[in-house]
Amino acid sequence: MGGKRMRIRKPSRINLRQLILLLAVFSAVVMLAGGMAGAYQVQRQQLMANTLDANEAFALKLARITSDLLLRAQGNLSYSAGLMVRSGMDPAVLQAEVDRLRHLELGFNTVTVVDGRGVIQAFSPLTRDLKGRRLDVKNGNGIGEDRVPMISAPYVSVLGNLAIRLSHPLFDRTGHLLGRLSATVYLKNDGGLQRLIGEQYFRDGTYVYVVDAQGRLLYHPQPERIGEIIMNNPAIDSVRKGRSGQMRLVNSRDVDMLAGYAYVPTADWGVVVQRPTELALRGLNALMLHVLQLAVWPALALLALLWLLSRWISRPLGELSQIVQAGYEEGMARRIAAVKCWYLEAQRLRGALLAGQGQVRTRMGELYSAAHTDPLTKLGNRRGLEAAFRALEEQGLPFALVALDIDLFKRINDQHGHDAGDRVIAGLADLMRTQARQGDALFRLGGEEFLVVLPGCDMAEAVKIAERLRAALEGAQMLEGGNVTLSAGVAVCEDGDAWQALKAADQALYRAKQGGRNRVEADAF
Repeated sequence: MGGKRMRIRKPSRINLRQLILLLAVFSAVVMLAGGMAGAYQVQRQQLMANTLDANEAFALKLARITSDLLLRAQGNLSYSAGLMVRSGMDPAVLQAEVDRLRHLELGFNTVTVVDGRGVIQAFSPLTRDLKGRRLDVKNGNGIGEDRVPMISAPYVSVLGNLAIRLSHPLFDRTGHLLGRLSATVYLKNDGGLQRLIGEQYFRDGTYVYVVDAQGRLLYHPQPERIGEIIMNNPAIDSVRKGRSGQMRLVNSRDVDMLAGYAYVPTADWGVVVQRPTELALRGLNALMLHVLQLAVWPALALLALLWLLSRWISRPLGELSQIVQAGYEEGMARRIAAVKCWYLEAQRLRGALLAGQGQVRTRMGELYSAAHTDPLTKLGNRRGLEAAFRALEEQGLPFALVALDIDLFKRINDQHGHDAGDRVIAGLADLMRTQARQGDALFRLGGEEFLVVLPGCDMAEAVKIAERLRAALEGAQMLEGGNVTLSAGVAVCEDGDAWQALKAADQALYRAKQGGRNRVEADAF
């Protein structure tokens, strides 16, 4: 005979026990790899979060200390200014106070008193004779913007030092400006800011820098960078806006950093504490290797246990396969029944072999499904409805029925053709599926007649569902040049006869047809 020859596959050489072991090994490797990957990510995120939190807390601390230092410095200037004014601007008092201020632990590099005309009255340290010299100020009278206590922006001093200046006005009792008391802090030399931050303990690559409102470095562990204006740094951009917080960023030198930052409102500065991300995660690989070493031994013990269990699991199926492979012989049923099947799948296989109905049952199931399904709409047919009614009556559940009928369906077939009629029927079936609840049963009883079974549904809810179906079909564009409508009858069955409820739904449907179509009528049963 001609035609293609059936291709017979060679029997597999892998048995069930080997499959179980392979699956166990594969699962163990995948779970171990997944667990390690998950643990790595969790630890990585935790290390980064801890570093960010620590850097932000440190930045807030330094910002608070810096603010306190500046406030304390201003307080000392205010105290000395009071002594000077009360002394009547006595030159001896002026010199004594500027010397005292410079030797405080506030980091003042120079302290100066000028009168209202900008002439120096006292100066410390006395490295050279500056007394009597006139300062070059904008207004020429030495008053300028210093009528209030202030902290200046960084500037380059006469001696070429990058510095900031703290000043306090000197007023007499009448409010007349006598002059001002000023103190400078050099940023690149051994000033108060250098000592404040330099004395802090930093580890593992963490470092601090301080910037002013323009992004200029006021402190940096690399002194040669002090005075540099930093651009394109998100942390500096945030702190210049008066914000405090934390972020991961790439700095101006293209280094991945974990930064915490804090705003210093007293001077409009910002403190940034940061650490390279690479250094923060340096110990993670060693930690994960240690975790892997700890996890290997339990995994090996588990594999050994699975090797023993695999023999126990595969034995019933192995014995059944040997019996089947030997073919039919006397006592075959007794041998199959004698196999100890201690788990469900083996028990089912033994039962299927004893009954000899495995393939028959599968085929019967397919025939049953085909016999209970409408081929056009894939909804249940009348046989399926009979099975549904039996189940509902056995369970004693209340339910509602919605009988549907497409209005003037014969006219649709006559005017548009039977293909169009089939499309309308299939379209209504699709609408029924979209409107159905979980657990509802949908049926086509023949022609243009449909039925919806609504378990546990009362009359009001069933009417709402029917009305939604009616409106959905009316609004759908099923045909060109006109809409398709339906009529519906609703009935409810509570501990009654399902077929009587169907009859009541049909009667309600009839009333809907007689009442003008495209409407829903309800009838209690």
